[in-house]
Amino acid sequence: MKDTKKVDSRGKRIGMFVLKTILYFAILMCLVYLYEYSGLNSVHFIYNEF
Repeated sequence: MKDTKKVDSRGKRIGMFVLKTILYFAILMCLVYLYEYSGLNSVHFIYNEF
């Protein structure tokens, strides 16, 4: 049997790093958006305009 090791190219490693960075950034932005959308700092009172 042959013992072969799979070596990733430098371009593939850089591409995976960039892809993971973009993915994590998108997840972080979604979480920030949901936090802002929930309005934890604002009062949710239906009659506050009256």
